Amino acid sequence: MGGAPVARAASHPARFIPAARRRRVAPYLLVAVPVLFLLAVVVYPMVYAIGLSLQYYRVGGFAGLHNFAFAFQDRLLGLGLAVAVHRTIRSASGRTLAYLLFIVPMVTPPVAAGVSFRLMYIPEYGILNVLLHALGYQGRPILWMSSPSMAMFSVISVDVWQWMPFVFLVLFAGLQAVPPDVVEAAAVDGAGGWARFREIDLPYLRPLLLLVVTFRVTDALRVFDHVQVLTMGGPGAATE
Repeated sequence: MGGAPVARAASHPARFIPAARRRRVAPYLLVAVPVLFLLAVVVYPMVYAIGLSLQYYRVGGFAGLHNFAFAFQDRLLGLGLAVAVHRTIRSASGRTLAYLLFIVPMVTPPVAAGVSFRLMYIPEYGILNVLLHALGYQGRPILWMSSPSMAMFSVISVDVWQWMPFVFLVLFAGLQAVPPDVVEAAAVDGAGGWARFREIDLPYLRPLLLLVVTFRVTDALRVFDHVQVLTMGGPGAATE
């Protein structure tokens, strides 16, 4: 009779092992549902889009960063404009005017920008072909949106026009943090413009360049408005 309580006590933990295990597993099961949802809705489409961006869109095969060549032009253009304005425009009113001019494309709705450029790209009476004809071009009208070789350039040019000012404003603000006395000392020591940019300006801009590239690559992966308004993915699948 004295051994019965011991037997019951020994069997007591065994009855609660499955419940304890369920308590340990339950949090993982609760977390697994949203994680699987994010993998299916966010991660997989992003990885798939990145994989497509690294292939030639017509013939297939690995293209590397070839498709991103035009996409990075607004970074280079914005950097060049920021350095040029920083070194040439010294007055506060001139810089304020530059700010206002570069903000206009950013506040323009993407659909409105796409429609405006679509009108400029019309082969018969679009302003681009009219200007080329006035400058002496006598060939056939350029099919900006109907030619597979020009359609991607037309779409990218709208995106560059609209978001290059963002690159300019961020990098121009970074250039304002460069100490003027350091630049003047380098000029007195005989450093040229390229040397001053490489050794003084660029170290201040590196964190901002990383920020700009991150934002613009993210924008490039989710661009839709300009493509839909200008070409609807055509001609064929040239701008899908």
